[in-house]
Amino acid sequence: MNKYNFLILNLLLLFFLPAVVAQNTFLKKYPSSENKSIYSIIETNDNHFIFCGAITPFPDSNEGIGTLSKITSEGDLILTKNYNMREGNSNYVELLKSSAKSGNYFLLGSKDYMDGSQTHNSVFVNTIDNDLNFVTIRDYGFWADTLNSAWDMEILGDSIAFILSTFETQNSTLWRNYSLIKADLLSDNFSYFVPDDSIVKAAASIMIDSINAKVKVNYMIFYLTGKPWNPVANFSYDFTNYEVVMPDNEFYSQTKIGKKDDTTYLISGAFNNYNSLRNLGVAQYNLQDSLLIQVMFPAGIDSVSFPGAGKKNMLVTNDYIWVMNWFNLVQFGFPCQTEQTYIVLNKLNHNLELLDQIYYGGDGVYFPTEIIETSDHCVVVTGHFFNNNAVPYNCHFDPFVLKANHEGLIVNSQSHDLPLAQEAIVFPNPGHDYLQVKLAVQHKTVTLELFDFNGRSVSFVEITADMQQVNTSNLSAGIYPYRITANNRVIGGGKWVKE
Repeated sequence: MNKYNFLILNLLLLFFLPAVVAQNTFLKKYPSSENKSIYSIIETNDNHFIFCGAITPFPDSNEGIGTLSKITSEGDLILTKNYNMREGNSNYVELLKSSAKSGNYFLLGSKDYMDGSQTHNSVFVNTIDNDLNFVTIRDYGFWADTLNSAWDMEILGDSIAFILSTFETQNSTLWRNYSLIKADLLSDNFSYFVPDDSIVKAAASIMIDSINAKVKVNYMIFYLTGKPWNPVANFSYDFTNYEVVMPDNEFYSQTKIGKKDDTTYLISGAFNNYNSLRNLGVAQYNLQDSLLIQVMFPAGIDSVSFPGAGKKNMLVTNDYIWVMNWFNLVQFGFPCQTEQTYIVLNKLNHNLELLDQIYYGGDGVYFPTEIIETSDHCVVVTGHFFNNNAVPYNCHFDPFVLKANHEGLIVNSQSHDLPLAQEAIVFPNPGHDYLQVKLAVQHKTVTLELFDFNGRSVSFVEITADMQQVNTSNLSAGIYPYRITANNRVIGGGKWVKE
């Protein structure tokens, strides 16, 4: 064997050896002829997964048809069902388990239909079974000339649902607000609250404070000049009393709220430094909304990190706190940007100390929307994806599901083409006269090596910054395998394309 063949063999082993370990972890996409946005996922009682969302005619459209799909624990697609409710649009946004009956799950959504020239709208919580059939159908609200879009839901005692929605009224200067609905899951009875003011708002997320019998609604106020932008409204269960507070933080735009334990909660968001750089962070509060600690995760120059495209980006497990975000979101072309994005899992201990950052994707544009834990303590993320390198270019979204082990790693793959978890990434890809290396926070110094397809090293660079640019102007157009090493361990690898 000559030395070049030997180098090629070693490269292949470096890139693909982790893929031979047999465990049920994966990152899979589910191509469809339809444009699908996915918002929520749940583990079923038979250890499979159901995810939900909407089929839309084009990205970021208000039109839609609700869609449900079921996959195995290995990520194989079993079943898909689409529902066009009545004559109008429908959208599925949240799945939660029902403790009352095994094999049944609550499905939150909204729907509308035309009655002559008038549009009617309602929010619903249906019950579905393992075969994606409707078991019960419950509508809450009947609004005329109003778009009430369900967004987030928490369940109290398996019989009461608190639903957060975005409330848009036609022909009104107050074009957007939030509403909070208290729904009886055993009947069609409900009550609701819409703020009686002239402040334009957007729903963000919701949590139940069972200690103080309150519902915390996190929302965004548009056009504030300072920070933060994201109040929390504390409601009594019957909506007769509520108080709005502005939690102390430095977050910009919409944030996400989630329960940490019985006495504290978390808010995650992107820090606002009034530049193109927005670093993700998380803050912890007591139930009286006093700030206890605030931490920031390094991102990088010319990039934006946001806490996912959904409403649940934080997961508290026995071992860790996971904060999900998507990285390299650019401020133009949204949602159909031309640069790839990465799913990022930030692994923290319960003192909010950042232990690891793990990257997934980079082969297209990922929009992660929800994170859950499975019964065997794996971490699952869902959302939607499009291929920014497709020829001809087409901003077409398909569902994806990421399942990592309890440490956040994808330890195998049935296909070498599937992206694996990495601790350092290279972008943009494809690129031209430079590339950038982004390191996870736990790495201070690494080496980047580029190879040609004969296995010869063409570039060897020491990376000493969280984000570092590497000049590639001397390289010819082509495909270059690369590896990133730290302390004699490969922490990233793949192929970089120079156009």
